[in-house]
Amino acid sequence: MISEEQFMKKLTFVDMFKLRASYGEIGNDEIGNEWDASRRWLYMTQWNLGTKIKTGQYNVDSPYTIYREATVGNENIHWEVVRKTNFGVDYSFFDGLVTGSADVFRDKRTDVLISGSDRSTPSYFGGITRAPWANLGKVTNQGYEIEVRLNKTLKNGVRLWASMNMTHAKNKIEERDEGELLPEYQKRAGKPIGQTYTYVDHGYLQTMDDIYGSTQFESLDNQKLPGAYAILDYNGDGIINTYDNIPYAYSGNPQNSYSASIGADYKSWSFFMQFYGVNNVTRQVVFSTFGQKQLTAYDEGSRWTKYNPNPNVPMPRFGSTSNGYYDAGRYFYDGSYIRLKNIELAYTFTDGWIRSLGISNLKLFVNGNNLWVWTRMPDDRESNFAGTGWASQGAYPTVKRVNFGLKFTL
Repeated sequence: MISEEQFMKKLTFVDMFKLRASYGEIGNDEIGNEWDASRRWLYMTQWNLGTKIKTGQYNVDSPYTIYREATVGNENIHWEVVRKTNFGVDYSFFDGLVTGSADVFRDKRTDVLISGSDRSTPSYFGGITRAPWANLGKVTNQGYEIEVRLNKTLKNGVRLWASMNMTHAKNKIEERDEGELLPEYQKRAGKPIGQTYTYVDHGYLQTMDDIYGSTQFESLDNQKLPGAYAILDYNGDGIINTYDNIPYAYSGNPQNSYSASIGADYKSWSFFMQFYGVNNVTRQVVFSTFGQKQLTAYDEGSRWTKYNPNPNVPMPRFGSTSNGYYDAGRYFYDGSYIRLKNIELAYTFTDGWIRSLGISNLKLFVNGNNLWVWTRMPDDRESNFAGTGWASQGAYPTVKRVNFGLKFTL
């Protein structure tokens, strides 16, 4: 046993250690396009003008126009509720040499608004009238965030510093209005928001014998050619169709993001570098080689020929027609990357000749943005959310910049 005084002496390296906890509830009524009349008053049943009734022996239009029920209202509709919980710690050790924080969080969203088109409704509900919006979803989002900062001044006056941050966030749909008999892999519940789905291949169709022995496509089966993917019949029903579109890899939102900055200051000189990266994310970049019979081909690596039976991508198609199964997961990529986000070297004048100009300080600098990147993507882009969305060409490639400049204070 040691005394309290001895115990405190052993903790002299601890400058500060603080625990935090918080809990709160917030509401959300975000439903997308607020100008869509069918979304603005979800509690109201709405009617639209229909066609004229055909009457008489000659099936002519009557002078009366019918009304039809366009949207069914839900009198019990209400905001979504988010319960947010956070536990954290702030710390400082060794006279400020090491500082930082750590947080663990959990958000539980209940009564999530689900549109009528996304609900599981029976066939007898009708194909014209929309089912009402309803609070039938549950989503959890949880993770942690860690930050570490280092700060050390050497005897020669050089100050070295670094800052590192990591965030892990993972969401999951807990409940959603889906058919009870729907196969588990087709349900959204139990998976992240925006889970990637695709068809999966198990090699290539090398010969006509492979084609004759392959699982039949529900559509355009007669367009199969050697050099195409052999698509997996996931549910084993003897035909390739939308029921073989299965969860694949991650969603388009990174689960992990990282940031690290390092720098040094000496007298009037300053320098820093900032890196940023993500992983556990799936991106889609569609390269439409010979699309619509255009003479445009993208470099995707080796292509199938009878002399190259194990290529990177299948044989290109020019005039023949393929379907949605043909490309399988060809255009999906591991979206992980590490980027040199910023780098700067600067010198600051604070006295001498600049005082005679009526300036208190003058900073000359050269910096750059996005000068280097490592990625598993086919080129330097970070997002799917551009053009026509998930299946578009992706975001415009990131621009590299080098800047020269000065800043002064009067």
